[in-house]
Amino acid sequence: MTPFDFALTEEEAGVAASRAAWRAALGQGLLARHLGPLAAFILAVTFAAILGWTGLISRRAAEIALILSAAAYMIYRLWTRRQFLNVRRAAMAWGASQRETASLSLDEAGFRRGGAAWLFAEGLEVEEVAGLVYVWPKHGWPLVWPRRATEEAEDWLSFTRARAVSRQIAAAVDDDD
Repeated sequence: MTPFDFALTEEEAGVAASRAAWRAALGQGLLARHLGPLAAFILAVTFAAILGWTGLISRRAAEIALILSAAAYMIYRLWTRRQFLNVRRAAMAWGASQRETASLSLDEAGFRRGGAAWLFAEGLEVEEVAGLVYVWPKHGWPLVWPRRATEEAEDWLSFTRARAVSRQIAAAVDDDD
C-alpha cells in the first residue's frame, strides 16, 4: 500500500496520550490494584466494628483499628495515584513525540514508521476512535495515525483488521493443537 506522511495535531496527540495512559494503567492491573485493597479495607473496618460493637475488644482498640485501616488504605491510594501519574507523564511525553511528521508504510508483515515496526506476528489489536486509528502491540506504545491523513484509510483499516483477525485465528488454532 502507498506510504503516506502525517503528523498529529496537538489535540490529537493529547487524546492519543490519554488513551495510551489509560490502557497502560489497565495493563498493569489497575482494577485489581484498586479493588483488592478496597475489599481488604472494607473487611478490616467491618471486622473491627463488629468486634468493638459486640464487646470482644475494647472500644478504644476498635477505634485504633479503624484509624489504622483508614490510614493504610489512604497511603496505598496515594501510592497508586502516583504510579498512575507517572504513567500519564510518560504517555504525554510519548504523545508529544507523535507530533513530528513521519512516514507510515504498511506491508504483509506489518507497519513501519521511521525506524519502528509493528508486526502482525506480534498480535496487534486495531481500533478506530474519534478519527484516530490505534494499532496496539501486546506491550508498549501504540501506533497512531489520524484517519484524515490518507484517502486510502478505509483500505488500510480493512487490510489491517483482516491481517490481525487472521493472525488471532492462527494463534487460536495453534493453541488448540
